[in-house]
Amino acid sequence: MKRRASLKNRFFAGASAILLLFCSVVSLVEYAWLSDQVEEQAAHNAARHLATASAIRTYAKDVLRPVMETELAANRFVIESMSTSYISREIMKNLNERFPEFTYKRAAGNPRNPLNRADPFEEERIAWFDTHREEAGWEGMITRSDGTHYVKMEPITVEASCLRCHGVPEDAPKELRERYGDTSSYGYAVGDVVAADTLYIPMTHYRIQIKEKAWGVFIVGFAALFCLMGLFRLLFNRTVHNRLSHLLETFTRLSGTSGDTPSDPIAAGDEVDRLALAFEEAAENLEAAHHDLTRSESKYRRLFEHSPNAILLFGADDRLTDINRAGLSLFKLDSMAEAFLMEAFHTLFWDGRDAATVDAQVKEGLVLYEKELSMVDRFGVRIDALVTATGLFDEASGRYLGMEMVLRDITRQKQINAHLAQTEKLASIGQLAAGFAHEINNPLGVISCYADLIDKQVKGNAQLKEDVGVITKHASLCTHVVESLLNFARVNKPEFLMHDLHGILDDILSILRHRMEKVGVTAQTRYLATGVELPLDPEKIRQLFMNLVINAIQAMDKGGELTVSTRLVDASHLEVTVADTGVGISPSDRTRIFEPFFTTKAKGVGTGLGLSVSYGIVRQHGGTIDVESTPGEGTCFMVTLPLRAKETKNKPPTDRG
Repeated sequence: MKRRASLKNRFFAGASAILLLFCSVVSLVEYAWLSDQVEEQAAHNAARHLATASAIRTYAKDVLRPVMETELAANRFVIESMSTSYISREIMKNLNERFPEFTYKRAAGNPRNPLNRADPFEEERIAWFDTHREEAGWEGMITRSDGTHYVKMEPITVEASCLRCHGVPEDAPKELRERYGDTSSYGYAVGDVVAADTLYIPMTHYRIQIKEKAWGVFIVGFAALFCLMGLFRLLFNRTVHNRLSHLLETFTRLSGTSGDTPSDPIAAGDEVDRLALAFEEAAENLEAAHHDLTRSESKYRRLFEHSPNAILLFGADDRLTDINRAGLSLFKLDSMAEAFLMEAFHTLFWDGRDAATVDAQVKEGLVLYEKELSMVDRFGVRIDALVTATGLFDEASGRYLGMEMVLRDITRQKQINAHLAQTEKLASIGQLAAGFAHEINNPLGVISCYADLIDKQVKGNAQLKEDVGVITKHASLCTHVVESLLNFARVNKPEFLMHDLHGILDDILSILRHRMEKVGVTAQTRYLATGVELPLDPEKIRQLFMNLVINAIQAMDKGGELTVSTRLVDASHLEVTVADTGVGISPSDRTRIFEPFFTTKAKGVGTGLGLSVSYGIVRQHGGTIDVESTPGEGTCFMVTLPLRAKETKNKPPTDRG
C-alpha cells in the first residue's frame, strides 16, 4: 500500500492554501473599501461643485439680473451679466482650470451653446428626469471611451422667470437672438425638464492607485504570513508531531500490531491514519465491554422503571437524581423535569421530624426497612407508605454519596381496612338496633292501646286527659324512633318500581322552598341524567334525600347555596350529589356520621338517626353513599344507585374529605 504524505506536510500545504485565500480576501476587501472611500469622496466633491453652480445661478437670477435691469434701458439684456447659464458656465470653467479633477456641463437637448449639447447618455437621463419629476438628482459610475467617471446630475426645471428668454422667440431680448439665433432653447413651458447640471469626475486614475495598493497589501501580507508559517512549522514539529508519534506508539501496542511492515495497514497511512487504525483496534474491545455493560444496565433499568413501588435516588446534597414511573405517579408529578425542581427529599415528608430522622439514620449507615411514615404529594395530599431507605457510600473513603429510597403506598389499604371496620361496626349496630326495636315495639303497642282506652274513659277529668295525651305523644315519638331503627337495620323490605328520580328531587325542593327562603338559602339543580328511570322505592328514596336536603339547610343557618346534581357514572350507575356551602364536618366527625344517635346538632334539634336511616336506605337499594367536606367551606354527599335491579354487594360509606 502506497504511503500518503505525512500529516505535517499535508497540514502546511493546506495552511498555505488557506493563507493564500486569506490574503486574497483581505486584498479584495481592501480594494472594495478603498473604492467605496474614493466614490464617497467623489460624491462629496460633486455635490459641492454642483451646489456652487446652483448658488451662482441663484445669485445671477435673484440679485445681479434685477440690478442690471434697473441700471439699463428698457428691454436691454447683457448676456455676460444677466444670463444664468452663461455666468455659471464661465465661472465653473475658470474653477475647472484650477481644479481639473472635474468637468462641468449644463447638458440640454437643444442648447443655444453647442458646448452644452447633451450626448446620448445625458439625453437618456434628462428624459428620465422628465418622467420622474419627484427625483432631485441622479449619481453613479459610468464607463466611456475616455475611462470610468463618477457622474452626478441634477435636473433643470423651467420656471416662470425663464420664459422671458426661453418662451416665444419674438419676446426674447434681441441681444440673445442676435448672438444665438431664433431656433435654439425656445418654446419652453413652466415645469418642463429641459436640461441637467452634470458633473463628471474621472475615476480611472484612482482605480489604478487602488489596485496598486491592494496588490501591495496582498504581497506584503502573504510574505509576512509565510514567514510566520515557517515558525509555526518548527513549533508543530516540537509539539504536535512528537506527541502524535508518542500516542501512535501507545495505541500500536494496545492494538497488538507492530506497524513496521509495509503490508501492515497501520504503517501505510500518515500519522493520524495510523493513530486512527490503532485506536479502532483498541476500541473494539472497549465497545464489546460497553455493549455488555449497556445490556446489563438496560435490564436493571427495566426493573427500576416497571417496579410497582416508588424508587427514588438522592445525591449527597439530598436533591433528587432519579425517580421511576411509580414514584412520579405516587407524588402526582407530571414529568422528570418537575420532579427535579424539588429542593430536597425533606419536602416529600408530611412531618419534617420524620425526614430528619430518616436522614440521620441513613447517613449513619443504618438501613431503614418498611417503616410506616406519612408522605405528601405535590397537591398537599397525605400519603401513607412503608419506607425502605439505604445510604450509598464510597467504598474507599467511606464518603456519603446519596440515598436509595423505596416506598410502598398503603394509603388505599389503610382506607379499606378502616372502611371494613366501619362496615362491621355499623352491621353490629344494625343487629343490635333490630333486636332492640323488636323488644321495645310490642310494649310500645300495649302502652299506646291502654292510653287510648284511658283517654276514652276520662272524658270528664281534664287533668287526667292531659296526662294521657302526654303518654300518647311520647309513645308516638318512641314508635318513630323504633321505625327509624328498623329502617336502618333493613327490617322492612323496599318495594322497587321503575321511577324517574328527578321528579322526587323536584318535589323535595318544592316542599322545602319556604324553609330555605326563611334562612336565605338558594337552591339550584344540575341534572345531567334526565330521562333515566331506575328501580327504587319512591317513599324510601324521598325520605333519603329529604334527610340530606334538610341537613344541608340546617348547616346554612346564615344563608348559602344548595346544589342538587345528577350524572351517569357509567352504563350501570347514576350519581346524585347534594352539596351545600355550610359549616362543614370535622374529620373526626366524618367517621361517625352514619352511626345511629350520633349528632352534632343542638339538643332537641335532631335524634341522630337521619343519616343512619339514609345509609340503610341506600344499602337496601344496592348503592353507596360517600361524603366530602371541608370545615368552613361546605359538605357534599354523593349517592350512587344502580340502574338495574340486581343483587349488589354493598360498599361501606367512604370518606373522601
